[in-house]
Amino acid sequence: MTQKDSIPRAAQAVPELRRIRAELSRLIEPGDLLAGVAVELLGAEVLHDLITSDRVLSRRQGAELAASAASAGLGPRQQSLAAGLQRWRTRRDQLHGQRDIDAMARFSGGILIPEDPDWPAQLRDLGPASPVALWFRAGEGLSDRERLDRLPTFTRAAAIVGSREITDYGIRITAELTEELVQAGLCLISGGAYGVDAAAHRAALRSAAERRAESSGGHALSQPHRPTPTIAVLAGGLDRLYPAGNEGLLQEVSAAGMLLSEMAPGSAPTRHRFLQRNRLIAALGMITVVTEARWRSGAQSTAHHALTLGRPVGVVPGSVFSASSSGCHRLLKETPAQVVTDAADVLALAGGLASVEPAAHPVLPMDVAKAPGRGHPQDGLTEAQRLLYDALPVHGLSSPAKLSGVAGLPLPKVLAELSRLQRSGRARTVNGQWGRAPAARSRPGLPTPS
Repeated sequence: MTQKDSIPRAAQAVPELRRIRAELSRLIEPGDLLAGVAVELLGAEVLHDLITSDRVLSRRQGAELAASAASAGLGPRQQSLAAGLQRWRTRRDQLHGQRDIDAMARFSGGILIPEDPDWPAQLRDLGPASPVALWFRAGEGLSDRERLDRLPTFTRAAAIVGSREITDYGIRITAELTEELVQAGLCLISGGAYGVDAAAHRAALRSAAERRAESSGGHALSQPHRPTPTIAVLAGGLDRLYPAGNEGLLQEVSAAGMLLSEMAPGSAPTRHRFLQRNRLIAALGMITVVTEARWRSGAQSTAHHALTLGRPVGVVPGSVFSASSSGCHRLLKETPAQVVTDAADVLALAGGLASVEPAAHPVLPMDVAKAPGRGHPQDGLTEAQRLLYDALPVHGLSSPAKLSGVAGLPLPKVLAELSRLQRSGRARTVNGQWGRAPAARSRPGLPTPS
């Protein structure tokens, strides 16, 4: 992997471009490769104008975009700008970029865009899958400059992830690893969820507090330029902390470290957004460590993103009789992940980063659909169907027009896919309103995103 560590510092981006990217973060779903290709080729301003107006590209520009999309791995149907514009325009009535920026300022936050000098250079390794913007929240009473100073450099950040369901073993090994890594001066990156994520964030905060107390003679006084202990990357808007049970913890992370999200304020976390969020966690850290994970844990998604980027992945083994470690053992059997048992192992594995090259072919997620007895309602669905399934109310019903805006899909597509979801037993309809089918809601083995 070639890490772009020496990117020239540009002047602060103009407010108008900041507003434009803020609005694109609402219009475009995370990980939309066609949108990423269009931003790279045309620029954020041009794409924004295409979405919010009826302007069309010239034939030459359209051909260039299709060629770039093909080189990014998109198929002929996925290369269609017309189809892309149709889905992005479903949220045009929700555009209020400056209002979103002002709202985040009230939450001690703001928006960071790729044109800013503080943009994390390692995110460029995601290519067209890079986020159009990052919303941040950190430290009440600080300036944006002081908040952004909390972003660690690539070689000072490590990710620790795992399942929401955590055992005493998982809590202990996660805490020990995290505390030792923070004491070594690393920033711990995780996803703010229950289980391993929460254990890692708590251990990082505890380790940082102990270090401050020791350096101030027993008084936890603020120390200038101390390393950021932890960052949580969330799947929804930062004005509404999720999960609600971790709100207090996430506020502590914000006070001592930072919260990040590519989703605009008010955006709800969905399963699709959780899975896409994992690519940011993998890209921000120089190494990803999985401490305890079940067979279907979202932590495996993070590990695969890291491997695809050429980042090393460390996995903590567990008991062969423990379902809570079955995902860890699966990673060790089916991927190039390496066994780690303590912080020294993690640092040694990360130390060889300079010689690690990106995989010649992306490391694809394991085919969980083939695992017997581990079915999930979204197995076998297309990306559009997954977005729509995420948008369907678990309880209650919603109109196709509202589902169009929530899922970011044009109404004709929504109507067609709703019929397919209904035929497969995943959706139900009452008087033209739609929701998830009870069988899909209660299907055993349904994993909660982590």
